Amino acid sequence: MSNEQLLGLVEEAGFIFRGRVVRRGTPEQHSVPGAEDQTATVAVAEILRSTDVMRGLAGMEVIVVGEHAAGMKEGSSHIFLTTCLVLGDHAVLRDLAHFEASGDAVRDIAEAVRIAEERPLHQRVAGAELIVTGKVSASRPLAPPSIRRSEHDPDWWIASVAVRSVVKGAKVGKEIDVVFANSEDIAWYKSPKLHEGAGGIFILRKADPKEVPEKGERTTYQATDPLDFLPAERLPEVERALERGKGDR
Repeated sequence: MSNEQLLGLVEEAGFIFRGRVVRRGTPEQHSVPGAEDQTATVAVAEILRSTDVMRGLAGMEVIVVGEHAAGMKEGSSHIFLTTCLVLGDHAVLRDLAHFEASGDAVRDIAEAVRIAEERPLHQRVAGAELIVTGKVSASRPLAPPSIRRSEHDPDWWIASVAVRSVVKGAKVGKEIDVVFANSEDIAWYKSPKLHEGAGGIFILRKADPKEVPEKGERTTYQATDPLDFLPAERLPEVERALERGKGDR
């Protein structure tokens, strides 16, 4: 399997772990209808990649469903790349791929996990027109509530950001304007909320004139993706992403 194929599997998998096969099949009270001959019960020894809600599975037994699951030897250890089918008393996981838990496999998969987890930030940094460190000195609504157009309207606000340093992009003044979505709607709740006192790293693009209802005298930027505003301690990650981007050219 090539590195790109492995990376693709890692990016698809929501839960990657090292585990030991406890038994073929499932506990009697936790059968998987239609897949009884394609299951194995696995004890989770180490989690390599996970969503927050699944990190509690460390040390627990899970049910793995897959074409080759029933053929796994009891007591054998593997690295499992899986997606979650059911999360209940026993998690039921679909086996995308599994590998013998050798040193080489652990190392290769750990490296693929690192690349997969860093890729979204690298892409965001590469596409940014301006990256600065600074602090929000003030914020206000960009338009009166009466003209909001739908329940999923972003509720645009504009933040005045006092610039401490420029990490990427042309030199700017001591203060810049950044539009953000103040809405708590499901479409926007993860977007940065840049209210007075918020400080860190701003990864910015110029505001889209089709979305922003008005513009001030200065160039207006926007921060709408969760990665567009990061705590200051993540600056080394941003700088590494910039260096990697230079190497890719």
